[in-house]
Amino acid sequence: MKIVDENNQVQIESLINECKGNLFEFLVTQHLSKIFEGEEHFLLNLPMDYRSRLQFYEATVRKHNLGLLSQLPIMAQLVAKKLSSEPIFENKVNNIASFSFFVIGKLTSGNDSDCWSETDIVVTKKTGTDNSELEKFYLSLKLTKDHSFTNTKSAGVKSFFEKYFFKLDPLIAKKQQTFNHLVDESFVMMGHKLYEMIDGEFKGFFDQNWTNHYSELPGELSSEMRAVVHQNYFRLITQLKILMVELYQLNPRLFLNSLGSLCGFSQKEIIQVICIHQNNEMKDVVIKYYDDLFSENEFNLGFSDIELGGSSFEIRFKKFNLQIRIKPMNKFTTAAYKVNCSIKMKGESVE
Repeated sequence: MKIVDENNQVQIESLINECKGNLFEFLVTQHLSKIFEGEEHFLLNLPMDYRSRLQFYEATVRKHNLGLLSQLPIMAQLVAKKLSSEPIFENKVNNIASFSFFVIGKLTSGNDSDCWSETDIVVTKKTGTDNSELEKFYLSLKLTKDHSFTNTKSAGVKSFFEKYFFKLDPLIAKKQQTFNHLVDESFVMMGHKLYEMIDGEFKGFFDQNWTNHYSELPGELSSEMRAVVHQNYFRLITQLKILMVELYQLNPRLFLNSLGSLCGFSQKEIIQVICIHQNNEMKDVVIKYYDDLFSENEFNLGFSDIELGGSSFEIRFKKFNLQIRIKPMNKFTTAAYKVNCSIKMKGESVE
């Protein structure tokens, strides 16, 4: 199980979010299996160590948010009920036992497939005259607070362009290399400025002199030091946006296709289930398919400005906004960053 520093609020919040998400995935899958008369099969097919992990998830949420723990089963039941009315379960009255459910969660963390990394629940449906064939559906479950962006992808910044836009530009590897050089240069620039503020010498890394006396979290720095860290993020996100706009102008169609993975749809078969809650109560369940969000004819995307000192911008679609944000992998004192992607629907309660 993940070990966290009880004095580190960021780590604690991250652990709570992970535990409540994993627990919620299990509860939704369990309720779906109940509706389709397969709960016993579902429980018997759980991995051997899964029950101990569930106990850890429950104990963690109980310790930090008892009110949420009591509401998760209720919210899960509402989600399962709405899902059971989706087209993928058509003719369920006559074939209710032909569906099986498997909770995935972190069980495929070693799988390189984006489809599996985005999948939380797999639905299998027996088809054919003798039920000998199987059709699979992939559910991506998102538990998010009202009026918030929903996280869809987190990617390493030093492989971001090569991984998601390799079809767009034969020179993408060179552009990625140039961007990576900027990442390293900007990190060194930030280090020199911070060490000047403490009358020290930056030698390319944050040494024990820093960690013994100053924080590695931006929120715990003085306002002057924090501004230097944020300026580093601002430089990186500004260049990242410039490159993304160039790729969009190069080939709008391919650019749009490439954004699918960043929006949580690495495969068109994925069904995204956004569960919106407020004060530990479910407000809405938004179920989206690839074709609901992306149109082959919708190439007129908009790019928002970046606020001075900001670390994000938005790509604006007709039905939703995709936020692109630069964040440190862990602490700002290492030159390791990720591109955090999240979406917000328009015209719904998540807006």
